[in-house]
Formats: sequence, C-alpha cells, structure tokens
Amino acid sequence: MLETLIKALHPRGIREKSLHKHLSKHLAHLKEMCARASSDAIFEFKPAEGHPVSQETLDKWSVEQWSFQVDLSVLQSVENFEQRVMSSDLQLRGWSPLSLDSIRSDLKYFEHKVDASDDILAKVKREEVWLHREPDNPLDLAVLRLIDMEQNVERRYLKEPLWILSEVQHEKIVTTDPETMITTENQYSITSRMRLWRQTVERCRSSAQLHLCLQQLEKSLAWERSVSIVTCIYCRKGDNDDCLLLCDSCDRGCHTYCHRPLMTGIPEGDWFCPNCVAQQSESEYLKPSGSSRRIKKSVQRYQDDSPIKQSRRRETPATPQSPAESSLVKKRKIGTRSQSPDLTFCEIILMEMESHDDAWPFLEPVNPRLVPGYRKIIKNPMDFSTMRNKLLNGRYSSFEEFAEDAELVFSNCQLFNEDDSEVGKAGLILKKFYESRWEEFNQERENNSL
Repeated sequence: MLETLIKALHPRGIREKSLHKHLSKHLAHLKEMCARASSDAIFEFKPAEGHPVSQETLDKWSVEQWSFQVDLSVLQSVENFEQRVMSSDLQLRGWSPLSLDSIRSDLKYFEHKVDASDDILAKVKREEVWLHREPDNPLDLAVLRLIDMEQNVERRYLKEPLWILSEVQHEKIVTTDPETMITTENQYSITSRMRLWRQTVERCRSSAQLHLCLQQLEKSLAWERSVSIVTCIYCRKGDNDDCLLLCDSCDRGCHTYCHRPLMTGIPEGDWFCPNCVAQQSESEYLKPSGSSRRIKKSVQRYQDDSPIKQSRRRETPATPQSPAESSLVKKRKIGTRSQSPDLTFCEIILMEMESHDDAWPFLEPVNPRLVPGYRKIIKNPMDFSTMRNKLLNGRYSSFEEFAEDAELVFSNCQLFNEDDSEVGKAGLILKKFYESRWEEFNQERENNSL
C-alpha cells in the first residue's frame, strides 16, 4: 500500500511532493514496522491526556462523510467564483449563473472509480472523455458549472497561462435540432491550452483535481480590467462614474473633464484612450508601404467609426464627440510627416512611451495641488503631453533637444520620488525602455550615414 501510495502522489503537488520525499527516505524502516504482528504494542493507540484525538473520534470517523464535505466545499468555491466574475462584469452579456446548488438538501456523495486507461495523470489521453455526472453529486455539479462559466467569460478578459493571443484558433461547430432539423453554425475561439484545460476538467474525479483547474482559470482572468475597479488614467481616481469613459480596446478609464481636449459629454460611437490611439498610430507608422493619407484615415476610423456599446458606458445622455479631438489626430499626422526623419523617429519613440504600461505618471503635467512641494524641488517640469505639443508645433529643431526633454522627465522622477515607490519603479522601467529604443535609433542613424 505504501509503494502504491508513492506512485500515486502527484509530482507537482507541494504537499504531495514533500510526502513522497519522506516516504521514500524512510520506506525501509516503514516496511520493517509493517512486517510486525498486528498485536504489537506499536500499533496500539494510547492517547495522552489533552490529546485532540480520542478513541471516540476514531470510532465516529467516516471517510465518506468527510469526502462529501470536501466535495461540497469545492462546489461552494465554484459558486463564489461565479459571483466574483459577475460582480467584475467579465461575463458575456445576458449570461447569469444558475441558482445555488450547494444549499440543496438532496445532495449526496458519489465516488468516481479511477480507470487506469483514463486517469488524469495518464500520458496518452483520448481526445474526448465522457464521465457520467450525477445530478445530485456536489463534485459533478461543480464540474458542469465550471465548464459553463468558462465558456461564458468574455474572451478579451482572458490572459496567460491559458489564453495566448498568438495561439488563438477560430473554429466552427455545427449543431442540428432533432425536432425541427434546423442546422445552426456557431463560431468560437479557443487555444490549445484552453482545450487541454477543458479536457482536464472533464476528467476530474476528485475535489483536489477540480480545485487545481479552478485556480488555473482564476489566474487566467484579467481581474485588473474589471469595470468595478477602473480608474482615470490622468487623475488615478475612480469617482464620478457618470463622467468616466471606458476605452473599448484596453478598458482604461478617463473622466470627460480630465481628457484633453475637454469633453462636454459622452461621445457617440466607440471611444479609445490616447494610449490605444498612439499604439494604433505607431503600428501604422512602422509599415514601410504606408502613406500619410492612409495613416490619417486609419487613425480617424479607429477612433470614430464603430457603433456605441451601451454596456461599456455609464447611463448618461450621449452627446456628439467634440471636433477638436478628431482634429487633434489630423493635426498630429499632418505635422509629423513634414518634419525631418530624425524628428519623425522621435515621434515614434514618444508614442511607444505613451502606450507603455508604466507611462501613467508622465502622460500629463504634475498637478501641484495634488502633489504639494513638487514645484519647490522640480524647477523644470516636463511630461509627455508637453513634448507632444512641442513636436506638433515644430519647437524641436533637432533630435538632441527631444532627447534632453526625455532625460529631464526621468531625472525629475528620480529626484522627487524614491526608487522603491510606485512612481519611482515606473520611471526606472520606462527609462530602460527609452534608452534601449534610443540606442537602436542611434545605430540606425549611423548605418544610414555610412
């Protein structure tokens, strides 16, 4: 039995791996003890005074009862996970979880016998495995609810390790209604890892196996993109929901009164934050066959042409988007193409830094009312929006002047903030990114000069 237990222990489980180590180390001594007669004094249970385990407890111990309690707890974990997904608004529109099954009085324990040909640890697995699921077994109910919940999570809220964008496959499934004989074709997206995860969930025969799958799915959800915790990219506050816009690409938030140029209301159509607009513009710039007319048209379409998604907006009256915003994009594209190649590359670097995840402290000028003492320490403040305006207005005569302002942004950050602070860490990461891109720029200039 000990040898069978050692073989059955999961090699990736932390506690099981530790148990495997100790059992293997003391296996010879344990075999010697087990070879003794059952009447040996070593097998007699003699609880000391105050011992938490008594003979009465051992007599009442029921493996089936405790296994049922564990299965019930994993069903409750799945139900709590469903409620968390719903409160974070990560599910498909119109989907809601079923009523709570964990409070049913007709639930009972059912043991799934392990089949060696279809064990969850088997190296060779069949493509499809159908286990009979009891409608009154808490473990089987948890399996069905977990699979249903995963299929109803909106795909854009999935991330690694189960969802890698480069591995996404688009497939079709054809279903036929046996009564009406109507054929329906449905499209869905999936990755190889998600397919393996589903097969693993379908093979689960114990609550421990299902709980590992639940943890894997929890790690693969982008909880930080939840609508319930969204904050403004400029003021970093999540108040005034009626004025808080959500980007239809990355789910970043922005108050209408924090946006520049100032918005008077909720714009019609899809709205994209400046980071996504800059990122889209950057990808168009890097296309060698692109032209200024095509780039300008692409950015304008990316910002204005999609229909509005009511679920991504607060319930406020919609007003047309101010023409100043679209004219700003046009002005940016027209102005940059008339500049020298060096300044055009500066424009690209600036857009890359603006779209960086750690660029949020440097997108706009520091508000001295929110950061007391900033102007006393920082005599020459600088930020990305100021650099953007200088580029648009032709106030940079050379790329060296652009580099001086970029270095000023990071030196001010290092002077005012501690290296271990949130802003300080963001500045160090962004500085390394800028220096690597600037080094590539200098190498390209040298090659072109040769």
